[in-house]
Amino acid sequence: MWIITTHKISHDTMATEIISHYSIEKPAISFIRHNENLTYQVVDESTGQKYLLRIHKAAFASMTGIQHTRPALEAEMNLLYELRATSPLRVQIPVRNTSDEWVTVWLDEAGEEICCTVLEWIEGRDIKQGERLTTAQIHDLGVQLQILHQYGRRPTGAPEPQVGSLKSESGQQTNDREQHADKAIISEMYTDSDNPTLKQTEVRPAYGSIKENLVMLEQLEEGVRRGIFTPEDFDLIRETFENINGQLETYPHKAETWGVIHGDITRGNLLVTNQGISMIDFCLYGYGYYLFDAGGAATIFNREERDVFLSGYTEQTGPLTRRDIRLMEGFMLIFTFGYFAFQMENESRYEWMKERMPLICSKFCKPYVQNESIFYEL
Repeated sequence: MWIITTHKISHDTMATEIISHYSIEKPAISFIRHNENLTYQVVDESTGQKYLLRIHKAAFASMTGIQHTRPALEAEMNLLYELRATSPLRVQIPVRNTSDEWVTVWLDEAGEEICCTVLEWIEGRDIKQGERLTTAQIHDLGVQLQILHQYGRRPTGAPEPQVGSLKSESGQQTNDREQHADKAIISEMYTDSDNPTLKQTEVRPAYGSIKENLVMLEQLEEGVRRGIFTPEDFDLIRETFENINGQLETYPHKAETWGVIHGDITRGNLLVTNQGISMIDFCLYGYGYYLFDAGGAATIFNREERDVFLSGYTEQTGPLTRRDIRLMEGFMLIFTFGYFAFQMENESRYEWMKERMPLICSKFCKPYVQNESIFYEL
């Protein structure tokens, strides 16, 4: 479905116009935030049903990526549809527009295409500042993440996902990443050839590969040119990336290690519900090493909690090897650096980045390249 405008209008007016193309009888919209997406809560006042409207236009250029394109969004909506239908994961349900499509395309007065999607709202609450999850919740998150990482492991002949034409996105994500920087069921019946995820990186983002790491390194080098990072710190960052990429050169790239990942497990993307913890905001989902996702999730927790998380994550697969842990520590650093790259166009974060990067380099990068463990420190 296409909506075409010939004059400039406000975001609220745009949201109202977009939601009119969904089967919501009496919608009332309210702004949530504008970060990687412009988001609104929508309440159907005739039924009480709540929805999340996402207008996929980032606040800053550095936040824009392949995930904002129509094919990528159709893939995301299809993923959520299939996860909800075929797994125990408590994910948001995608909603079609009145043309029976996942994605509504807004064509603005300048001819720019802006994609929009709607999800059913999950009732729950954000994790509060400083709140500690229970042992059961932490373990459950590990189990859920492992279930997600098994998505796409289909035996030969299993049906492929339906082609898609088939909150809370809270503002806490930024705070969660800032706090982290501050404290600086696998079966033999599945084969790599059966795994469709190994071929999908043209549609969704890829994470943690040698190629992607080099791209991120270039983005971080821009921080030196802008006077945010010192050349000395960047030299250590480069050495850290070289160390991680050296490990990846010989690390297995197959269905057991690489596939669908959330890509952005932070406290701001977890919701406490009556049924347990729910992972939300799959807008950055893509493909990468499962250890990238696990490493990012581990940074949420303190040292004792990390063991609980890993016990849930490895419950069905067996313990991680020393090699796995070493690479996961590297991905924890990549995940941390990703926030800096993501905010490179946001000048309001420059002073914060200037303060934090020297600490990250001295406390974590230096020991890491000296082959010291940082799993319980970062």
